[in-house]
Amino acid sequence: MADRRRLYTPPQLVPLTYVSVTKHVVRDIGTDHGYSADLNADALLAKFGSPLFVVSEHTLRERFRSFLDAFSDAGIDTRVAYSYKTNYLTAICAILHQEGAWAEVVSGVEMALAEHLHVPGGHILFNGPLKRRGELERAFALGATVNIDNFDELALVEQVVSGLDRPTKVGLRINFREGANPWTKFGFNYEDGAADEALRRIAEHPLLDLDLVHNHCGTFMLRHAIYGRSTDVLIDLARRARALGLTPTKIDIGGGFPSSNRLKPEYDFPGGTNWHDDMYLPYAEAVLSRLAKAKDAFGGQPMLILEPGRAVVDAAVQLLSTVVSVKQIAGRGRAVVIDAGVNLLPTAYWYDHAVVPAAADQRHDPATDVVDVYGPLCMQIDVVREHVRLPAAKVGQSVVIANVGAYCHSQSMQFIQCRPATVLIGADGPELIQRAEVWRDFFARDVVPERLLAHER
Repeated sequence: MADRRRLYTPPQLVPLTYVSVTKHVVRDIGTDHGYSADLNADALLAKFGSPLFVVSEHTLRERFRSFLDAFSDAGIDTRVAYSYKTNYLTAICAILHQEGAWAEVVSGVEMALAEHLHVPGGHILFNGPLKRRGELERAFALGATVNIDNFDELALVEQVVSGLDRPTKVGLRINFREGANPWTKFGFNYEDGAADEALRRIAEHPLLDLDLVHNHCGTFMLRHAIYGRSTDVLIDLARRARALGLTPTKIDIGGGFPSSNRLKPEYDFPGGTNWHDDMYLPYAEAVLSRLAKAKDAFGGQPMLILEPGRAVVDAAVQLLSTVVSVKQIAGRGRAVVIDAGVNLLPTAYWYDHAVVPAAADQRHDPATDVVDVYGPLCMQIDVVREHVRLPAAKVGQSVVIANVGAYCHSQSMQFIQCRPATVLIGADGPELIQRAEVWRDFFARDVVPERLLAHER
């Protein structure tokens, strides 16, 4: 009989590369650059000033509906709780609530906005690692769901509900270790027993009723499989909760989904990542295929909650700007300076935003230059986009910067230049939804002692 033995070959571990980056990072998805070919930029800038944020109501509603549709399935009650921190312009939140969105908030400020917009308390999810006692009291009074983040917060919740005369529904945020940089800052760890201890504490408290298990696994997550892992963890926790006599009915897998933008090459895969119109379907499949087999863990009819931000709002907003100078920079070539800088576009540190002429007929002009686009701030790092091709840029030309709906409003700064107005393009044409700042807005909160005021001599 022939000897079939082979020499032993040791196994090799090959890391699978993926990117999980900071709050500002997104990728180019499909061929939609996010600008509107029929946008009358010059007329808008003449009326409302330059620069100018422009929100497309149609795109906002369309993106919300397509995201919700991707995660809808028979026997599962899917709800989208919009992440307020991504862009909490009041009109944007109001439109999404018309579409049926719940509110996902991470501060008392955001909860107050949801209350101002008449969001039912049962449709408010209160997340985050800082919830002050007064904010917790208000959340419970409204009937909002508080996703408890840590043991100190659990102790505070126990104190707050001790003054109530009825059981209070709460959620529990869970984290788990996955990948090189897992999001373990938030919630109770799944592997080390902290989550089980939190479940026991809730089960033993007569006024706490666990209604929801929650995980948010990161931001701009490119591996849809991690949402499958998140779903598995939450299903297991729900089963453990039921073994303790608790009755969770909701599973919240958070947000972190990508949007229609492009990473700078240093943050992207070699050659870039290609997406398509049904980009969210693999994410949905990873979640729904597991949940469909584990409905009993949530009482038979689970409610699936998602907390997207950039996936819904990024492509709905553009920034119009105007070229203020064209120059030749030694060692780099041609450059243009526009009147919008990184004080308005913090995402420019991470994205290669599409920058194109506002006039549609100029976008196909064969006389193009490769230029660097700078903002107007007195900072060398005020770079909006490097190495972009613009047709013969000249002073006074208006340009469109696409896909700026996520974090550009909420993280913009009062720095050197006033922040611009924002208009909504809807069925009734352009409507002002946020006025431009004036210089007095910069100093409205200042209090100057009398002794420091200049006096006439």
